[in-house]
Amino acid sequence: MIQNTTKSKSDPVPVLSNPGDINHLFSSGKKTMVLFEMTTCPYCRMFEARFLEFAAERARDYDFLRVTLDDPGNPLWHKYEIHAVPMVMIVAGGGITARQDSVPFLGITKKKWAEFCAKI
Repeated sequence: MIQNTTKSKSDPVPVLSNPGDINHLFSSGKKTMVLFEMTTCPYCRMFEARFLEFAAERARDYDFLRVTLDDPGNPLWHKYEIHAVPMVMIVAGGGITARQDSVPFLGITKKKWAEFCAKI
């Protein structure tokens, strides 16, 4: 069960704004694409439109979730070895099946996102 989420018509992807952990995703059996982001990150804001567009196009294939990591002490930074945001991972079958890391000071470029989407 996802708690502390917000969802609106303009933003169809639930946002987990105070995540303690996301272990429930690993046992749900559903394919879930998770975007890790920060509200103050300009690279996250630039990538957001591409992620939401993909979510709208592939809603039948995946569940989507955005996780806000505004607290630098959040244990998810360390647990998932997130070195820069945005970062996207796909959780399915009890594990992480794909991951696209951000390039520091560039984010996830259009080219990197296209390559990632072509692989999944």
